[in-house]
Amino acid sequence: MPCGNCGGCARRNPGPLSETEQVLLDELAQNAFLPVARFLLRSRENPEMAYVMSAPVYLPEGTESVEQIRQLGTALLSLQKRGYLTLDYGEPLGGFDYGAWKDAEFYRSFAFSVDSETVQPVLEPGSAALTLQGQEAADELNL
Repeated sequence: MPCGNCGGCARRNPGPLSETEQVLLDELAQNAFLPVARFLLRSRENPEMAYVMSAPVYLPEGTESVEQIRQLGTALLSLQKRGYLTLDYGEPLGGFDYGAWKDAEFYRSFAFSVDSETVQPVLEPGSAALTLQGQEAADELNL
């Protein structure tokens, strides 16, 4: 009987991890959580209306190029799809200074290019955390 295309196969047999995915799994295994964010456009007239422009964003150094940020975001999404981690924008990391990310060139460029009378740029903080499956994968990488 064929599966319902639920994505379960990818979780049981995810295939090889990219170098970036391996680095992120290792960082999560060492730190439990990573700070992530998403960049939104929020309507000034209706603050409940917001559009995600970039997510997830992870800035380990704050000086990453657009290509590096895209690569990290793609890797985080791939790990999430495989069931290795969760991304939660309702749970920012306590004690982490997301405000410093607003000084990063990538965010400043984004904010400058979209700020207008009708929309405002917003950096919405969040976190990434390993799942049990992700912890098992990280442990296998470090055997």
